Amino acid sequence: MSPVGEIISMFRMFIFFIILSVPILGYTPGKWSHKDAYLFKKVKKVPTKEIVRNAEGQVIYVAEYEYNSDGKLVAETYSDKEGKGDGKTTFRYTEGLLTSEEVYDNGGHLVERKDFQFKGRNLKKMNVKDREGKLVMVYTIESDGEGNVFAAEGKNIETKDNESFRFQVDPKRPNVQIQYLTDDKKKGLGEIHFKFDGKGNLVEREFFQGENRRVHKLKYKADGSLESHSFHVKQGDNWILEKTHVLVYD
Repeated sequence: MSPVGEIISMFRMFIFFIILSVPILGYTPGKWSHKDAYLFKKVKKVPTKEIVRNAEGQVIYVAEYEYNSDGKLVAETYSDKEGKGDGKTTFRYTEGLLTSEEVYDNGGHLVERKDFQFKGRNLKKMNVKDREGKLVMVYTIESDGEGNVFAAEGKNIETKDNESFRFQVDPKRPNVQIQYLTDDKKKGLGEIHFKFDGKGNLVEREFFQGENRRVHKLKYKADGSLESHSFHVKQGDNWILEKTHVLVYD
């Protein structure tokens, strides 16, 4: 599935994969990405390319990144396994704060737009619009001035459904933070466990949704920059590799 297809799929699922940010991480409602840090924070060393391979080691797609003079990510351009263009995402800023994110398909047509609203430097709201500009989702957000989000609630404008999340430090594992996903009746939808190493780097995210289990593992270089991250799904008693993302730095 292409990056644009993945975004559409995750949006339709209306499931939060939102993180509490520590050293390198930031926030994107509807999906998780290490690139959030390049939108909300100042990162000394940023990648110029990301190569994604499947379990057999074959290239699935490639993403190339462009940054402005402030070191903030302004464009993410995708290509498929054959090197053909497969859409792009662009980001705009006002006074250093992210104001919009636009996703385009491989024909250059707008697929989705997100508008971000701040109070001071604190992110407070995100509105999601479809390709026609119709408002479809509204996220109310609790965050600090560093782009770190602590709680959020999303409302589907058409169905009126609400979902929210909250974080709690695991009392038995101080290096683990648990994200609880709930619906408008506060019924649990799942959990995501975020595990950190001694340096404060996120090294694993484990998903629990009913009988489904998934894990996302992150690997770092000696200088602390993210080297790669991989996704695995549990089948029976075995963990099966789905894909691996490798970051390229100049």
